Amino acid sequence: MIRAIFPLPVFILPQGYTRLRIFETRYLEMVKESLKNDSCFVLCLYDQDAQLNVPEYGCLVEIIDFDKDENDHLLIDVVAKSLVKISNVSQNKINLRHGKVETVESPQWLYQSQPMTTQNDYLKTSLELVFNQDHEIAALYKHTEFDNLAWVTARWLELLPISYEKKQQLAFSSSFANIQTFLHTVINNELT
Repeated sequence: MIRAIFPLPVFILPQGYTRLRIFETRYLEMVKESLKNDSCFVLCLYDQDAQLNVPEYGCLVEIIDFDKDENDHLLIDVVAKSLVKISNVSQNKINLRHGKVETVESPQWLYQSQPMTTQNDYLKTSLELVFNQDHEIAALYKHTEFDNLAWVTARWLELLPISYEKKQQLAFSSSFANIQTFLHTVINNELT
């Protein structure tokens, strides 16, 4: 399937939510097209070295809500549906990128519900604390799974203030156990 592509410095994984501010003509057109056709678009990291700045992978996202900010810019809330591999990237006359996208079922840990264990309970309670203290984040999430360790792990990877490169390395090149070790180290040091 061919989808519009929006490269941004935003790291999102399946079941993640984010709010985007849309003001460029090409992306307003993308939103219009997406809503008109009841289709998703691809959100991916901006890659300076890739063709048209589009990396090999992104996330298919669906618009779930919209509003305007104080400057009359469009705000859209999106939820990530699945990871996709992007190929055949092109750009139309308004510089909106499109590409062929194919759903990817890896890394496996993202798609397999993991029961919360006592050992990982701190990851859950500290994420609940973040949601309770940050009303913007909490308002975005229409659905939460605090008892699913994979969901909690993905949200932490999205939220942690570490480089996008490190987030990608952890999410796509590390074992689930290594990601847990990393999160325990970082969160225990930051929140204790």
